[in-house]
Amino acid sequence: MTRLAELGLNENAAPAVDWNAPEGGNQAPAVYPGIYKLQFKMPDDVAEWFDKIEAEAIKGNAASKQGWLVVCPRPYILASLVNAQGQPDKDGQEHPLPVDEQTKLPPQMPPQRVSFYKSQKMLISQGGEMLRALGVRLEGSMLGQIEATLQQLNGRVTFPAQLGWRAYFKNTDTTVSTDKRRKTELTWPRTADGTPELLAVDPKTGQKAFGYLEIVRFFQPSSNGQ
Repeated sequence: MTRLAELGLNENAAPAVDWNAPEGGNQAPAVYPGIYKLQFKMPDDVAEWFDKIEAEAIKGNAASKQGWLVVCPRPYILASLVNAQGQPDKDGQEHPLPVDEQTKLPPQMPPQRVSFYKSQKMLISQGGEMLRALGVRLEGSMLGQIEATLQQLNGRVTFPAQLGWRAYFKNTDTTVSTDKRRKTELTWPRTADGTPELLAVDPKTGQKAFGYLEIVRFFQPSSNGQ
């Protein structure tokens, strides 16, 4: 066994460590925030299609608390719908994304949580926006039709959507996002030209994290985000 001093290494052989870097195994999102053409796709395991949340329909009114349906799709990202300046193409031009060399499939989003929660002040739920983007308008019982409807749409329908990044630091209950939902959320850092930095930073601890790729907004098919 050779002794360390005998290896003839310089300082580049053991570079400095960023102790606040994300844990090993974490990966950067498949795409940057923007407007994309997605292919609707549900998980292969039907047991992962649905979930629920508990929330108040009227804020501050505990009696209005109930369960709300959550749908968990994993869409494929087919193409970017913005130009080099990050603006929607007026002519609707698409910029296809490369497929994976091994699977021959386009990039796939991580599991999404699309809620049918609707407060008294909301005109439409996120789940309703998703169905409308998919070209579906259900009448009558939503719970009685939703599973069969998603089975019919699975892998067959495309739609435009705005994608963003969100990072949550559990130790300090801090959220950093490219598209803020609440006043308490922090704005994702950007470079001088406006491009989002690859990592979010918790200002309280210095910890860094990649963002979770999520659907920020569903667009109706004819709009392409314009």
